[in-house]
Amino acid sequence: MLSGKLWPAHPKPLPDELLSSWIVRIAEANGVKLETMTHLLFGLYLLPWNRDIDRLAPKWLLKGICAHTGTPYWDAYRTTLAGYRTRLYPHRQDSGQLRWILPVKINSTKRYGYGMQYCPACLATDKEPYFRRKWRVAFHTFCPEHRIMLHDCCPACGAAITFYRRDFGRGIDEAGEICLCYQCQFDLCAAPHEPVTIYDDDSFQLYVEMLQALGGAARDAGQFNLKFHAVVHQLCKVMLSVGNHDQFRQYIAKRLGVEPAPALRKKIPFEQRRIFDRHQMVSFALWLLAAPEERIRGGWEAKAVRFNLLLKDFSGAPRWFADLAGRLNRMQFPELYVRDRSRVGRIA
Repeated sequence: MLSGKLWPAHPKPLPDELLSSWIVRIAEANGVKLETMTHLLFGLYLLPWNRDIDRLAPKWLLKGICAHTGTPYWDAYRTTLAGYRTRLYPHRQDSGQLRWILPVKINSTKRYGYGMQYCPACLATDKEPYFRRKWRVAFHTFCPEHRIMLHDCCPACGAAITFYRRDFGRGIDEAGEICLCYQCQFDLCAAPHEPVTIYDDDSFQLYVEMLQALGGAARDAGQFNLKFHAVVHQLCKVMLSVGNHDQFRQYIAKRLGVEPAPALRKKIPFEQRRIFDRHQMVSFALWLLAAPEERIRGGWEAKAVRFNLLLKDFSGAPRWFADLAGRLNRMQFPELYVRDRSRVGRIA
């Protein structure tokens, strides 16, 4: 039984482990059902699984886990997505879409959003399988170590990854390991290894470096800081903009000689797109940033994007990006007007 302050088994968080994954491993190590452990910790009225605890972990939850595992509070805090604040997004946001964070769309204790990704090769090679914090980041679409695409659902039944539900309604022995699909018991370690799609070698290397930087400390992020990630996100938003009519993405695909993913008619935020759509858009954005002056201007000259769309709803845009968009304002470059006899053509 789990009695006393320090539980018999008190595993510490593994490198980059997600809070929900850590809690599941604590219950498994102590040989109790997850529901039983959370009832003992918090009672019947403070259940953590009806919220996204990785994004909105309350202090009572972290302090309770720390007290019974002997873990320092800030080590537990670093298992949450709050550690990405000022790096991927500027400030805490308790509701609504959070920039770069995949939503899990919770209804009671069920999840309907594809907000938990995984690399089958990482799970298969782990001494003890666990889920990483970086797998909740929307631009983390492939594993830079194994060079394969991540998965955002069970390949057997299509269910969203909800590993904490494995022992709900089952006995401890029936639940199996954390890497099993809660719905059909498929072993996620055996998911297909899909080679990562590379659109351009130079920008792909930039993509790899961006993912590798995500695993390090914020102070060591270098160019991959809040402003860099904000520009990448803005370019993805432009590609998805209803006002752009998919022209910018089509233009980039043509320049790269690839077939773009089919356009989605619904106005769906970037973070709610499926993994292959997100991978293509981030790859395209990084291709633009590998030579921004030439490539973004090229899209403007081809009338694939308007200069004002680049800065639409983009508060706090870096000075270099704002200046680049400003230089595309034809009001500042009268010689670039398209004239039809005596009339000045419409400004793009």
